[in-house]
Amino acid sequence: MQEELFTDIVIRLRPRLMSLARGILHNDEEAADAVQDALVSLWRMGDRVQQPTEAERLAMRITRNVSLNKLKRRSFVIAALDNMPSDTIHPLTARQDNPHESMERQETERQVNDAIAALPKNQQAVILLHHMDGLSYQQIAAIQGSTENAVRMTASRAKANLMNSLKQPKQEAS
Repeated sequence: MQEELFTDIVIRLRPRLMSLARGILHNDEEAADAVQDALVSLWRMGDRVQQPTEAERLAMRITRNVSLNKLKRRSFVIAALDNMPSDTIHPLTARQDNPHESMERQETERQVNDAIAALPKNQQAVILLHHMDGLSYQQIAAIQGSTENAVRMTASRAKANLMNSLKQPKQEAS
């Protein structure tokens, strides 16, 4: 993508992208972050995007997806990741009537959210896109302007980092 095309898109579309993100997230700061992330993803697609209409369509779609990811992340926690032992965390979506179990579940959700938030941005994106949106590694690679193998490696590192982060509090408590 040529710099002039990208600059034109940013100037023309930013208000629409902000409106879209704000409508999903209901938070100006998160909406601005989502738009920024979407525009970075669009820029990384580079020469694969040549036409203004294609760039506009992609910018809107990426902004929508990034915003939905942020919204989901705010209210939903990943219960089980590939290769993560089932005893590492409880199923987080199960309804539990016992107040003690409910408090434990909330604490576990907080720990998982904190662990995800501590990941580098590229690892967060891959985990959220793959496990929450159900996108394939190939689709994620296309969005990020990367290769499928690079996305798989990033996902693997993210899972390892999450497992280490989630194990640390248990070891300290023992």
